[in-house]
Amino acid sequence: MVQSEKMSSIEQMVAGVAQEINNPVSFIHGNLGYATEYTQDLLKLIELYQQHLPNPPEDITEMLEDLDLDFLREDLDKLLKSMRMGTERITEIVKSLRTFSRLDEAQLKEVNIHESIDSTVLRNLR
Repeated sequence: MVQSEKMSSIEQMVAGVAQEINNPVSFIHGNLGYATEYTQDLLKLIELYQQHLPNPPEDITEMLEDLDLDFLREDLDKLLKSMRMGTERITEIVKSLRTFSRLDEAQLKEVNIHESIDSTVLRNLR
């Protein structure tokens, strides 16, 4: 009985942690699309300025050289994709935690056994 109570407490704690992680990660993940769109718009604007002002003032030229705009364009895209992959991975972990926290529910519920197997296999591969 003591073991059952301990397990129930652990399951409740895991569910709470999963929820606390899920909220900010969902916010970040949901805004990554906008951040990508906005940065692409800004980079297009810079390209237009470069086309229409091929000889910018010296301070702008120096800043463009310091920034290494070509590298920035390339790396920013990789950075945003990496962030998206990270938030997707965290979402998978949260889903696994929620699945674990419901293992001892008294009511019978439909479950997707493939998700549970995938979750277990992925967890064991890492």
